[in-house]
Amino acid sequence: MISLIQISDCHLFKDKDKTGHAGIAPYHSLIRVLSAVRQVLADIADSKKQSANKETIGQEPKVIVLVTGDISGDNSPESYQHFTALMEQYIEPENIDWFVLAGNHDNNPHFESYLGSRHLQSTNPISSSNWQIHGMDTRASGNMHTAAGEVRGSDLIALKQSLDASSNVNHLVALHHHVLPSKSWMDKHFLANAQHFELLINEYPQIKALIHGHIHSPLRQEIGTNSTPSYGSPSTCWQWQMRAEFGVSEAAPGYQVINLMDDGTVDVRVTEV
Repeated sequence: MISLIQISDCHLFKDKDKTGHAGIAPYHSLIRVLSAVRQVLADIADSKKQSANKETIGQEPKVIVLVTGDISGDNSPESYQHFTALMEQYIEPENIDWFVLAGNHDNNPHFESYLGSRHLQSTNPISSSNWQIHGMDTRASGNMHTAAGEVRGSDLIALKQSLDASSNVNHLVALHHHVLPSKSWMDKHFLANAQHFELLINEYPQIKALIHGHIHSPLRQEIGTNSTPSYGSPSTCWQWQMRAEFGVSEAAPGYQVINLMDDGTVDVRVTEV
């Protein structure tokens, strides 16, 4: 089993104390989320120690932290410096692998400068247990200032090659933008060419789930003929209301844990902090 801890949409500013929507300072709300995640990691480590015996060795869950984009809120190098410092403080001492995806707010050179080595790309998926975890880069290539995204042909080719080469394992695809319309105001920041991705999802039932950020809400959808589940993540700062007009939800910052079972089933739990 793999326990995939997803955090998303940190929107960090150069100024640690600067507030955004709902009076939330993204830096401080991220600290609360990472503190909660660190406790989860510590609990898992304790559980491993307590249950360590010949029967359970090798059965402990693999734990991975994945950040699904919009790490920066102002395109500043300082925002990425704050992020890497917090990950080094809260996550790395637990000896947990962590990776990032780029969001539309990460369409800048600082993302690669500070996080290029952690960037989960379609050409190099995570392989563990009976799963492959794929990253897709949905940043728009023609306009770095748009909040919309796009499905890149190179990502679809790389994903299809992995699916064909590893048809006997389960696959999860992570991206920043939502694939299907959310029936909310966030749909104006859509994912271009999403239909090409939908066709690939229909073709490969071994894609067991998708996870994404962008909409600051735990949106739940099913995609295509295989009813492939898609799980949106809450933001580590403010949450959006899923309605036609712009609105900020009263929901608290949070994260979600996606348990990937060896038999291909997926269990998702959202935690607010």
